[in-house]
Amino acid sequence: MVPMSKRVQTLFEHYFAINDHWPVEIRRVQKIIKHIANRAKISEEVTPHILRHTFATLALQKGISLAFVQKILGHDRLMTTAIYLNFTDAHVMEEYSAKW
Repeated sequence: MVPMSKRVQTLFEHYFAINDHWPVEIRRVQKIIKHIANRAKISEEVTPHILRHTFATLALQKGISLAFVQKILGHDRLMTTAIYLNFTDAHVMEEYSAKW
């Protein structure tokens, strides 16, 4: 199961209606991401793993439960997912203010 926006889902529905495999190999995905990062003039390294890490961190910062993120990432152990709980002081204060 891969959660995605309705817009992205619509794009993939047509492809998977006639195909049963992912259209892009891992090396090609890496090259596409590198190309997009270069065009965006991002000086830091950008990889599929970094995007996955960024997604997990942002999802947790937005309040998505750790168990839900664990399921999305396909982790067997909750402790594996817990490494993404690296909130900044600003996030801690914002969460505290919102709840208290």
